[in-house]
Parts: sequence; structure tokens; C-alpha cells
Amino acid sequence: MKFFIKIKLIFLLTFIFSCQNEKTVSNNISLSKSNTISSAIKEASPGVVGIYRNQEIIQRTWRGYRSIKPISSNGSGFLISKDGYIITNAHNIRDNFDDPSLVTKDIKINVVIPGGDFYKANIVGIDMITDIALLKIEGNNFDYCLLGNSDLVEVGEWVVALGNPKNLSSYTQYQPIASAGIVSAVNADFNIDIQSGKLLDNMIQTDAALNPGNSGGPLIDSNGEVIAINTFISNDSQNLGFAIPINFAKKIANELKLKGSIDRRFSFGIQGQSYVYNDFKDGNLVNRVGIRVNNVDYNDSAINEEIFKGDIIVAVEGYRVESYEQIQAVLIKLDLRAGDKIRLTVLRENEFTPISMTLGK
Repeated sequence: MKFFIKIKLIFLLTFIFSCQNEKTVSNNISLSKSNTISSAIKEASPGVVGIYRNQEIIQRTWRGYRSIKPISSNGSGFLISKDGYIITNAHNIRDNFDDPSLVTKDIKINVVIPGGDFYKANIVGIDMITDIALLKIEGNNFDYCLLGNSDLVEVGEWVVALGNPKNLSSYTQYQPIASAGIVSAVNADFNIDIQSGKLLDNMIQTDAALNPGNSGGPLIDSNGEVIAINTFISNDSQNLGFAIPINFAKKIANELKLKGSIDRRFSFGIQGQSYVYNDFKDGNLVNRVGIRVNNVDYNDSAINEEIFKGDIIVAVEGYRVESYEQIQAVLIKLDLRAGDKIRLTVLRENEFTPISMTLGK
């Protein structure tokens, strides 16, 4: 009898300890949830907005102009200051039309903040190449998102995409829709998209679910700080989303705020043409193409004293180039401007020589 009493006592104590342990684990899980994902969403959500565009389209014909069906679309964005500045994707505001006969006019942008208040937005600036736009709504003391440091992002860390996918936020008092995942990769390079002309470099890849309408919304870290702008998804894959790092986006947004546009015009102060030269690869003689300098204007705004007539430009900042178009692509890729110093590699007297120059206006 005493044996069975001992067994029951042991079983009871084990059960009580097990329940206490499960309760502790449950409390720890709840505390962990409250302190990470949900807290991050609560921190950032008040600054996330829905973007609504209405745009009239006119087509040129041989008979004159005719109006065609207007464009209506929705996207996402986020406030970056209490006085109403908003970052979003440029493609939420303006389309790149392949048809030159189409003319856009009267772009009207409405912004809705969490809770449902609508505001008319002014377009401060649009940069189609980096797919970044800056908007402004009138008012003060708006809730806004805190911006993080995208240079510190690590593969595997938790992230949350916030926005207005498929206009679903309209069903939730315009509260942003959240989807969680991890950073799948950093520094994903797609170079310049041939069709759109967009620069798609150094992107942050995530497996957080993105849908049409998420574009322009923030990708936040576990602190609730914006580390990137959700921009596009890979159409032929599942859960492959890509976002523009916020450090780069801030640079473009600041320039748009100051100037209203991004001026990428530059001058080398040289004249040249594509030229075939000999090089060695794996011990074999091969033909390559560079840009032979036929004339140098030393009075140009570019600082180009290190380059001479007869030099063959073979690389810019380490990227091999064969034409002026490729030089332009490299400068866009590196987001360089007039006044920036660059490094060239030239073939001079059968030797590859590094030189530097400053881009002119």
C-alpha cells in the first residue's frame, strides 16, 4: 500500500512540476512574441501609408489627341518626418510607357494614413532609375517611421514587410498589413533592367510574403526600424522579394528634397571611339574593345589632366567598358555625379595604367 502511495505522490509531483514548466515555457514564448515581431509592428505601423494614384492618359494620333482609360492603382509608402515627407516607389507614381504616343497628365496622388484620414500629396521628386519617389502631405506632428542602418543587415535576421497589398488595408481601418520572414540575401545585383531602365543593385532579398500593392512600403527589422523599401517580387518563384536598402534610398530622397530631381549628366572632356586592342588571357593573345581617346579638352569642367590623346580606356572603377553607353551604365550603377572622382584604367604604351579624374558638369 505504501508503495502505491509513493508512486502516486511521485506522479503528482511530476505532473505539478511539468505543468509549472509548461506554464513557464508558455509565458516565455508569449513574452518573446510580445518583445520582437509584434512590438516591431506596433513601432512602425503608425508611419505606414497607402498610396492611391489616378492618372489621365492621352494618346497622340494622326487625327490629334484622344483620352484613353485613366490609370488607377494603389501602393504603399511610409512617412519619414513629422512634417509629412513620404518615401515610396517611383513606379507607384509614374509609369514608364514603351509607347511614345502616350502622354501622361494630371497625376493625382492621395495618401491614407492608419485610421483612415486621406490627404492630397504633392510630388516632391521622382527618380525612375532608382525607383524612388518623395511625396509631401500638408500637416504637422505625423507619426513617422524610424530609419535603420541597412549596412548592418545580416542574412537570417527577422524582418517584417508592412504595406497595403491588394488594397487590403482598406478592410482594416487602413492599418498596414504585415508579413514576416527573414533576410534571405544581401547585395543582390540585377544591374540595370533593359526594359525599364531601373537600377536594381545591392538589393535586400527576403522571403516575407510580398504582393502587388506592397511596393513602396517598409521592410522593418526586429527593432521596428526601416531597413529597406519593398520594391518587386520574382514572378517565376515563391517568396522571393527584393527591397532597396534604406541607406541608399535616404541619399536619393535627400537629393530629391533639395533639387526635385537627380541630375546624372556628366562630362569627361574627351572625344573617343570604340577601338580594338590586343590583350593576353591565360597566355593567349585575344582581341578586346576599349575606347580610344582622340582628343582631350583640358578646359572642360572635368578634371582630366591625367588622360592623354591616344590612351585607350578599358575600365571604369574596375568595370570593363567598350563604349560611352557602358561608361554611363557604370556611373549609374555606382550612383556617381558631376564632381565625383573616379578611377580609370587606360592602355598606354602597351601598359595598363591607373589614372583618376573628376567628372565635370
